Amino acid sequence: MTHVPTSAAEPPLPFSTESDIVDHRLIGARLRPPASQAVIDKSISAGVAIGLSNEMATVLASAAADQQQLRRALRSPKIQRFGSEEFTYIEFDVVTWRILPSPDNIRFEDERARGTIPMPRFGAVQGEALLTFEMNSAEKMIDAMAPRITDMVNNNPHIGSILDRGIETPGWLSAVRLTTDLGTVTRLESTDAFGRTVASHQGLGITFKDAAWNLQPGSRRAKLLLSDLVEWSGSDVVTDDQARKVRCSIMPNARVIIGYSAQRGFDRARRRFVAHLHMAPPMSFSTATTLNAKANAAVDNLYERGLLIVPAGMTAEAVRDILDGTLREHGLLPDQVAVLACGTLNPHPNKRQARAVNEAIADLTGAKPKLEERTQLAAEVALRGFPADTRLTALRSALDRAWRWSVLRGVELTCGHPLDLLAEALRELVQADDAAGPATAELAALASYHLVAGPNQLLTRSEFGGRGSNTEPQQIMRQLSKSDVGLRQLCQVVLDSRAGRDPQVLAHGAAPQDARILDAEILTAERLRELVDLPEGEGITHETPHDRFALSLKGFQECLDDLHYAAKAVGNVTAEDGVPLVDTLGYDNSDVRKRLGEITELVMEWLGARRRADRMRAALDESGDAR
Repeated sequence: MTHVPTSAAEPPLPFSTESDIVDHRLIGARLRPPASQAVIDKSISAGVAIGLSNEMATVLASAAADQQQLRRALRSPKIQRFGSEEFTYIEFDVVTWRILPSPDNIRFEDERARGTIPMPRFGAVQGEALLTFEMNSAEKMIDAMAPRITDMVNNNPHIGSILDRGIETPGWLSAVRLTTDLGTVTRLESTDAFGRTVASHQGLGITFKDAAWNLQPGSRRAKLLLSDLVEWSGSDVVTDDQARKVRCSIMPNARVIIGYSAQRGFDRARRRFVAHLHMAPPMSFSTATTLNAKANAAVDNLYERGLLIVPAGMTAEAVRDILDGTLREHGLLPDQVAVLACGTLNPHPNKRQARAVNEAIADLTGAKPKLEERTQLAAEVALRGFPADTRLTALRSALDRAWRWSVLRGVELTCGHPLDLLAEALRELVQADDAAGPATAELAALASYHLVAGPNQLLTRSEFGGRGSNTEPQQIMRQLSKSDVGLRQLCQVVLDSRAGRDPQVLAHGAAPQDARILDAEILTAERLRELVDLPEGEGITHETPHDRFALSLKGFQECLDDLHYAAKAVGNVTAEDGVPLVDTLGYDNSDVRKRLGEITELVMEWLGARRRADRMRAALDESGDAR
């Protein structure tokens, strides 16, 4: 096979600031001269003897820096368990030009979720710890990997250390069968060693295409590279460049996965395994990357347990692949994917689905998630079509708050037309008393997506809660869903947004229209809040005890603020000398003191009740059953 032509700019070597440089001969002592084919065949036979396929055994033999060490490792494989999954691995020194920077890496999870990486995910060979990866064009693969490698070189602070000291902490590696227009090759991939692999390749002066295709096992170029490294490894008369190449030539005691035991295929088991390594304890990945890794693990666990809610006409596999971003051509509208995400990742706390989501997240992070974390995951999945910039944070936060409304927990997607959903929601409004029905929940979930993700964000999270005009998203959605006027407006929002129109304000008593409405004003965030405070008698409105309770608390808070301001005003009255009169004259009113004491006792009782409620909710969330 000929060398792959260059099709993307390779990043330059970074300037190292490390002064503690390791003697290259310490690392070079682990290198061995090129082995004969007979010795390599012996190593391959040892791998086949323990149950490996010839393909897997061959890739191990071609990657070993010391064939005898490899054969010893094959005689004593090790097992490590992560949750319910077991991984069998061997430890041996791997030459770094046999390791491919992984095209399916957890660091890309954010970009992959947003569809900005033009590469597929790994597949797997059934029953083997062997990944598969297929792309029609090797050049397109090189082009797609170049910015990821460049970003690692430019931003990873450990690159310089590896150039000066070599790889000091071994990583996990897996075998991958890579298929492109150039044919099929099998290599090791940087399962949990992407940064270390990129750094070592920089030190060696090789590229992604070299590791994948140019430095083939047995090729003249690969033999020359190894011969040069062996020669330099024992010499004290070498250039800085030669010494650096020796230091970067080996990953000592690399942990290479050769088998596994799990309910899922190796590609998904490996993805879950890598997320576990990086997120327990939590690592400094971006918020979007962390949320996507957790969401994918939760969806995968729901699928394996048969707990995914599958809309009519779809399969569980399709639902899983849509929610984890594997399937992008699926026919669902973005707002329908949002409803699917909300219902899947934000289930009722006392359902088996909630326990499955919690277990998956706890398996990755080592900590039980809070109730609100499920709505964060759902919001992130729903907003995968948006770039990970500062606006995404505001969008995710607002949608997360809107979906904390209990009615939306476990909402089911029917793919019904918005007008049909409205008709059913209006019936639910009359018949269901205080409880919102499934059509109301689906219509509200659809509309909330557009109110947040539209060109002009209309639903925003309040910094101060439900005070004044800063109404929380979940309060707005709840209020709109309690009246026929509000439900019609939600329906109009969905119709307009799907058609690419700015949402229009629907006149009182008017029916929604899938068209531009004559003289209709455009819905704004301020107008939306005005619609929440509908005058009494307009539309069918149900005020629940919870609503009255929230309103009372709001009134209490406002009175408390007024009292605070009045007290400060007393202290601001000063005499001619500038001393506050209250400091010299004082204030004595037994009735005020008694009333304030009574209020304080009441508030302390409320706080105690809230703490008890939080403990009960935490217990319910953990077990899924009432205690």
